[in-house]
Amino acid sequence: MAIKSLIFKTLVFAAVFCTSGTNNGKPAIAHLQQEKRPQMEDRYPGLSVSPSGQLMLNDSPFKGLGVNYFNAFIRTLDQGHTDDTSYLRGFAYLQERNIPFIRFALNGYWPNNWDLYLKHPDRFFENLDDFVKAAERYKIGLIPSFFWHTPTIPDLVAEPVNEWGNPNSKTTALMRKFVREVVLRYRDSPAIWGWEQGNEVNLLVDLPGDNDHLPPTVPSLGTPAIRDSRDKLNSRDLIAMMEEFAREVRRYDNTRIVISGNAIPRQAAHHLWHHQSWQTDDKQQFMDMLGKQNPDPLDVISIHLYPSSTEEGYFSDGQADMDKLIATSMEASRRHGKPLFLGEFGTQELNLGPKIARSLFLDVLYSIEKNGVPLSAMWVFDYPPHDGEEGINVSPSNGPREYMLEEIMKLNERLASGTRVTIEK
Repeated sequence: MAIKSLIFKTLVFAAVFCTSGTNNGKPAIAHLQQEKRPQMEDRYPGLSVSPSGQLMLNDSPFKGLGVNYFNAFIRTLDQGHTDDTSYLRGFAYLQERNIPFIRFALNGYWPNNWDLYLKHPDRFFENLDDFVKAAERYKIGLIPSFFWHTPTIPDLVAEPVNEWGNPNSKTTALMRKFVREVVLRYRDSPAIWGWEQGNEVNLLVDLPGDNDHLPPTVPSLGTPAIRDSRDKLNSRDLIAMMEEFAREVRRYDNTRIVISGNAIPRQAAHHLWHHQSWQTDDKQQFMDMLGKQNPDPLDVISIHLYPSSTEEGYFSDGQADMDKLIATSMEASRRHGKPLFLGEFGTQELNLGPKIARSLFLDVLYSIEKNGVPLSAMWVFDYPPHDGEEGINVSPSNGPREYMLEEIMKLNERLASGTRVTIEK
């Protein structure tokens, strides 16, 4: 959901980190020689999927909730802020509340925000080394999202956005380079829980009109001045880019989960793909699209879900509220043999008011618990732009929304102990 207005918008710590994250006092980060690929281990720490489709953490069944800490790392990339370590305060705050993991952006949003990596890679990785070491120290799991803003990589190599669908493109080549460098460098760290391609790519595909729904243009931030129909994606592009990303990760890490980062499919996703129509899909078509948009070798079904999602109207054969959308997504995840990751959920006080927002937030937590969702992450932690813009930020200085983390902490405790308690509003 981060910067969506620009686009369309535990208790397990001891078990997680009891295996040493250091070697002779040094962080468990492999500093690779570019010309030599270290041998791959049979298994790596973090989240994986069992042959039966169950989510596992370090080979034990796992269910838990974390938070989106969107700009925890990328705040260190901007000129004049490369020494920013404010995420340490956030890590300490989350550790105190037994929040086991974060989902975060791994590199810049706009093309210009990739300057540190492209021009000063040593400094980029020095900052990322420090970030991963800190996560190890505070026992925070990490799910890095590699390419948060989908048009950025094509923009960096002067290609149209649909080159994501071309395995031989410069876009795909840069993707492979970045994935290789990151995965090889950090795959031995116990802080890394999984790898994610990007953010809500599925909301960009199959949209009608050659010159409608084009990505934003902000030349001062590195985008081209003009877009055209080649800057739009279709489902074939999405499937190709997800397959290529997952295959690249699997070359270096054969066990950790690989995630699309997709939102819940549009209410007309099937009809848009096949008929360029906004006709609402039925339940079966919805479940089919969850599989299509999260193709093998991705091994997780990803959705993002907010109260506003239900306004689009799911399904044509029977209306669905938030709980039914979560239940149906879980049904699809079992059918496809892939655990469900509710990668974003939350309620916006600005639109709803604090009382209704709290009630809806607790409804979502109840649905997560009732339906057995294995992995979820609240939107959003310590992201000040969403204080006023969305009324959805939770931070160390934002007392009124502290209840969100308190309720997540209590739910994590119940999930870890195997008990269930009805949430009181």
